[in-house]
Amino acid sequence: MAAETNRLKEAILDSDTFCITWEQVAGKGAFEKQQESILHNAQRAAREGKVHGISVTDNPSGTPAISSEMLCAEVKKLGIEPLVHLALRDKNRNQVESLLYGLAAASVRNLLVISGDYPARATFDGKAKPVFDLDPTHVMQLIGMMNRGLEYEALGKKITLTPTDFFAGAAVSPFKKTEAELMGQYYKLGKKIEGGAQFIISQLGYDARKMHELLLWLKVNGYDTPALANIYVLTYPAARLINSNQLPGCVVTDKLLAQIAEERQAEDKGRSLRLLRAARMYALAKGMGYAGAHIGGHGLSYEMLEEIIDKGEQLAPRWQEVVAELDYPQDDGFYFFEKDSKTGLNIEEPAPREARGAKPLMYRFSRIIHESFFEPRHPFFGGFQRLARRADSSGWMKEVFTYLEHVTKVAFFSCQQCGDCALFDAAYLCPTSQCPKNQRLGPCGGSYDGWCEVYPDERQCIWVRAYTRLKAYKEEDSIGAYISPPCNWELWETSSWFNFYLGRDHTAKRLGVKPPKKKPES
Repeated sequence: MAAETNRLKEAILDSDTFCITWEQVAGKGAFEKQQESILHNAQRAAREGKVHGISVTDNPSGTPAISSEMLCAEVKKLGIEPLVHLALRDKNRNQVESLLYGLAAASVRNLLVISGDYPARATFDGKAKPVFDLDPTHVMQLIGMMNRGLEYEALGKKITLTPTDFFAGAAVSPFKKTEAELMGQYYKLGKKIEGGAQFIISQLGYDARKMHELLLWLKVNGYDTPALANIYVLTYPAARLINSNQLPGCVVTDKLLAQIAEERQAEDKGRSLRLLRAARMYALAKGMGYAGAHIGGHGLSYEMLEEIIDKGEQLAPRWQEVVAELDYPQDDGFYFFEKDSKTGLNIEEPAPREARGAKPLMYRFSRIIHESFFEPRHPFFGGFQRLARRADSSGWMKEVFTYLEHVTKVAFFSCQQCGDCALFDAAYLCPTSQCPKNQRLGPCGGSYDGWCEVYPDERQCIWVRAYTRLKAYKEEDSIGAYISPPCNWELWETSSWFNFYLGRDHTAKRLGVKPPKKKPES
């Protein structure tokens, strides 16, 4: 039986089509008007034919809402392709795989895989415990395996599942202010693409140069992955919320907020200018070479959406004239590329970066310990391996070494004894204990001016700190060098030292560390 045509996938991949997705925000409740509105909008979009996909958020802002997966199954029945937001905040790897089977069975194939905002206070007895078991890159790898026919073993037999037909994309936040934040976003984007992301949707920002920068970065790095520009119709309340950093990852500068405040004094409360701004972003995105636009906004009706599209199409042929209308840079913001003085955008020349990083004493000490005890090239490495093998097979020695390791690493790294240590990957900063979202492959999109999404103005993002540490040794590019697997929870509360020396953890496997051979008995 031939697979049903995926109109959204075709639109994104077709260079002659400018793809339109319309974002709908799922809300609380099963029978409320907000859910009826989503289905009504999907039905209208299917009938009119200008929209290629209906995008449905997954527990937006970290608060519980109607299931994106189930709602998208209903959208599919209305004759238009749904785009499921799959937020990993709430799901472990079992749940992710299970949901993917269900979506495949319902012929819901388009996915936007994201980390998700940290949980906010819910309505049921306090805040939820976050999961963050997998990174979007890991889910891309899983989806690739499923699309090829997932293989597993049961009762000693190898079984291959029927291949799925998922079309999965990821998000990136190119509107970061600091060098460390922006570089972290691009390092991680490279991993998402290498992991199998088939399209990209940008986070929200209103800086034409940053919009252009993402496309240029993809080109310079040899990626032909299509990208959709995020276009959000800004009301003053939404702009004020974003400006105060209450929607993680989104950027509205003081200059833009002041302009929107002035616009709302008009007779139509700023409606026409809001839609015009969105239309200009549409024209910019199309002119720059984006594959499409991901359009959203609170209370955005189909008529307003159509007005944005029509006006955007009118402006698109002279899109370069619109660049100056979206000039909202952040104060002292870092750009990956040098500015093009003629267009106001970028040239293919990387901008100069800060010359130096930081070498805190603890990091220097950690590097010395690593070189002395955990570097396979070290002449004593084999001896440490043999000691680890002997201790691992001795009950009391294993218990003593595991206790000493845990006490030491709690003191220096706030260790939670996951047993599959990621200190080597993050410049000796523990993602399990020091990153609230357990990000092992690079930063999430929620940081602001270098601060952690969950603890703004209190804690720096650990990947900002890692970048600064590595930069001091000219090793910052190592953040994007490889894809670490998710934490192996089978190793929980075991010695990560033994797991490394005996070839059991992810770092040992990456470096090809194998356990020492036992001496033959005489």
